[in-house]
Amino acid sequence: MFNYTAHGYRAQIQALTDKLDVQSGLHKADNNSATVAARALSDRIEILTATVQASTDTLTNTADTSDNQHYTGNPYKTYATQVRAMYNKYNLRADWGCMTAKNIVDIRAAFIIGRGVKAIKRPGFPGTGDRELAFIRSFMDHNDMDEQAPQDWAIGSELEGKVLLRILPDVDADQITVTYVPWQHYPYTVVSDMPRTYRYIRAFYQGTDTLADGKTSVDVSFNLPSSDFVYQRFGGTAQKINETPPKTAFVLRHVEDLDKDLWDWRKNNSLFASPTPWIDVEDASVAKDLQERLVNKNWRIGKLLITSGAKFSLVINKGEGYSTLKNSVEADVQTISGSTGVPVHFLGHPELLSNRATAENLMELIELSTNKERKLWVGAYEDLFEKVITMANTTLSSKVRGMNPKAVTAEIPFTSSMQLDHIKEVYLPMYLKGAMSLPTLLKYLADIDVDKEITAIKAEKKDENILTGNASSDGGRGDQGSRRPVRADTD
Repeated sequence: MFNYTAHGYRAQIQALTDKLDVQSGLHKADNNSATVAARALSDRIEILTATVQASTDTLTNTADTSDNQHYTGNPYKTYATQVRAMYNKYNLRADWGCMTAKNIVDIRAAFIIGRGVKAIKRPGFPGTGDRELAFIRSFMDHNDMDEQAPQDWAIGSELEGKVLLRILPDVDADQITVTYVPWQHYPYTVVSDMPRTYRYIRAFYQGTDTLADGKTSVDVSFNLPSSDFVYQRFGGTAQKINETPPKTAFVLRHVEDLDKDLWDWRKNNSLFASPTPWIDVEDASVAKDLQERLVNKNWRIGKLLITSGAKFSLVINKGEGYSTLKNSVEADVQTISGSTGVPVHFLGHPELLSNRATAENLMELIELSTNKERKLWVGAYEDLFEKVITMANTTLSSKVRGMNPKAVTAEIPFTSSMQLDHIKEVYLPMYLKGAMSLPTLLKYLADIDVDKEITAIKAEKKDENILTGNASSDGGRGDQGSRRPVRADTD
């Protein structure tokens, strides 16, 4: 819609600019009055320019925007403003977009981490890895990594587009402690081993922090070698490893616009939801007389009203402005969903789903959208486990040392609805036909320890044989527990 107010201001600015050019010419001739006039014109132009900017795009006048005050579709041009805006919205400190931004971050973090992180033996490792696995599982329990920490770290990575984990020995507990370092509070810098941009050799920060008393200041600077930290970025490019815009930052303006559209819709409802009484009379004197009578009688809608020569009606809004607001809301929701992978019904708009099949396809969208981050987190935890074991071998007690850093890796169990359908339609029939073993089938299910499951099946079969008195020909070992079921029918 054309902004006539802004157009009028621009015309004033152009006229004042022309005058300023004249005054500037006089100023060069050492005319003091011209100098004063030129300064006054400059101030006036500056005020009008700011007014035009506010009337066209109020977002660019917020504290979280960049220094560019021209009309723009992206008010967050620096990494610092992007992260600050994400934190403010997530923590309910921003004017607009808080609810939607928090929903996006929480939903994406939940799909990325799923049921949590699991330490497993590295495929191809020649030993048993039992000692290393036991230590890493104890390490995870020591740092609450089997419960809250992975979710908190995933949320932090969604707010900042990266994660820095600092590790240090806890000699008293004979364990390793890991702490998450948020860039928003400690704007650190990471250095890579150029040109190997994926190998991070140093992380440093210099600054102070204030204790809970609000008075005492402590130095929280650090300069970490590669062995003492794990860094993973989820956004940005390999050439700028410290500038990692989070995924949601790309739609921050749409998140704010959505909130504003809903507010405008509610404002329209409050203004036009009630009908307005309208009485049409012949002339102003009759209108004035009738108004005085109605005021004196304290007339309200619902009371009897008798008029002579007047037409009474209730005027309501025909709804012309609602369609544009509705279209704007739908466009913002679809843009946000397409960019972040969060389905539209998770954003509170199930009416945009055409049918159940569409909803199921959108669930695949969030699964695929978070697949990259899930793989990067697996790499980060694998790096973390390796560095933790290496540090334990050199800093903790002798009973802990001697472990192999390459024995343990990580996985984030995740079974999508598409995978479950594939198991049901492809792998399960293959198993029943004898074309796939039970251990292979179980590997496709998340949160299943294949070895433990096979052992449990064998024990169950053995107990069953003992109870029925039908010991197997192999001495009651019950090895058929790992075999496929025997089908009674024949093809």
